[in-house]
Amino acid sequence: MKKIKTLIMTAIVVVMTFAPIASAGAYTIERDIIGNGYPAGYTSSNNFIILHEAGNPNNVGPNSLDNEVAFMKRSWNTTAFVSHFVGSGGRVKQLANPGAYQYGAGTYANSRSYAQIELSRTNNKATFEKDYKTYVNLARNLANQAGISVTLDGAGNGIKSHKWISDNFWGNHQDPYGYLAQWGISKAQLQKDLRTGIGANQKPDVDKETPTPGKEAPKPDSKGYQSKNGSYTFQHTTKIRNGVGTSAGYTGINYNPGQTVNYDRIYKNVNGYNWLSYVSYGGQRRYVAMTNGSGQSSSSSSKSYQSTSGTYTFRSTTRIRSGVGTSAGYTGLNYGPGQTVAYDRIYKNVNGYDWLSYISYSGQRRYVAMTNSGGGQSASTQQNQSGAYTFRNTTKIRNGVGVNAAYTGRNYNAGQTVYYDRVYRNVNGYDWLSYMSYSGQRHYVAMTN
Repeated sequence: MKKIKTLIMTAIVVVMTFAPIASAGAYTIERDIIGNGYPAGYTSSNNFIILHEAGNPNNVGPNSLDNEVAFMKRSWNTTAFVSHFVGSGGRVKQLANPGAYQYGAGTYANSRSYAQIELSRTNNKATFEKDYKTYVNLARNLANQAGISVTLDGAGNGIKSHKWISDNFWGNHQDPYGYLAQWGISKAQLQKDLRTGIGANQKPDVDKETPTPGKEAPKPDSKGYQSKNGSYTFQHTTKIRNGVGTSAGYTGINYNPGQTVNYDRIYKNVNGYNWLSYVSYGGQRRYVAMTNGSGQSSSSSSKSYQSTSGTYTFRSTTRIRSGVGTSAGYTGLNYGPGQTVAYDRIYKNVNGYDWLSYISYSGQRRYVAMTNSGGGQSASTQQNQSGAYTFRNTTKIRNGVGVNAAYTGRNYNAGQTVYYDRVYRNVNGYDWLSYMSYSGQRHYVAMTN
């Protein structure tokens, strides 16, 4: 009897090891473990699940997952490795146990990450849909195992993009957003899907085709609007509608006092209100009246900004504030001369300065004036724009922007395509594209066509 019991328990262990995880969208984990599953030791805490993507535009075929994993297993102790890799139609390869120390995001984040997940690339829509579904559901399940939030890029413990780690701790990686955007998946969509999961019979909300540079922009709504990005905090309960105006359909959902909307359009003076519009987590365009001014059109508490990423080095001591403007709360912290901020927003001409904004180490949004010579100082910027570019000429791959930047010794040849996530305009007579290479380094190429 004891022997039978042992055999039964062994069978259960085997089934549990290879069976699909019971979740909203099932998948099977293929264990392909490096060493004992803890080849570099253990983490000090389990605060994060980190999301990556492989960044290799030359490995997009049906075997992309196996190719990536084979390379990682060969070179894990000299380059990088993560616990899980997703790709090739929703497959999962596990290289290390959760809680193992991994080389994916710098010492601070590595020592605090329960798991890190890489996503291999594909050029096939159906394959991507399966990959993305598994990517999302695996991250959710691992977060639940670790006992942390499934919120993406929020304050505190939870699921983090590699970009968030770079913005807050260390590094310059921006993944996985550039690659996901090629398939029509925005950060907002990823946030929603991580929050809710993707069901077994549910298809991700992926564009029918990859966006292409130069494609005609959608026509504006029939009512005129201003294309402005900003945030607005409500002081009153405000109905969310399906269209502009007080007679437009009511969704049954409200914004409550203290809640904030991030908008991208303003409609002026419709039925006595200015209206803000945004795309909801479900992908629908929604509309809300700016009701803070007792039902009247007003400038309200919103401030428009440009979604522009870049760096700015201070030449004088500058206060860090909790809002835009010289009257906003002072955090008690400063940037000193020679220090640099990496920002993701610019607010123009508020109290005589242009203001930069960023997410701090603690997850709070902070604001600093561009004080180098009074207001209105320029900063080194790039456009965060994803796309594909096919070369017609042999073009050098460089380690920086400009013809004087170091040459890597490698080229893109005529007919080859680069998938980029940044554009730098008019440097040494060229526009420049930037992308993350297979090795994890950021590279740059001129648009030479």
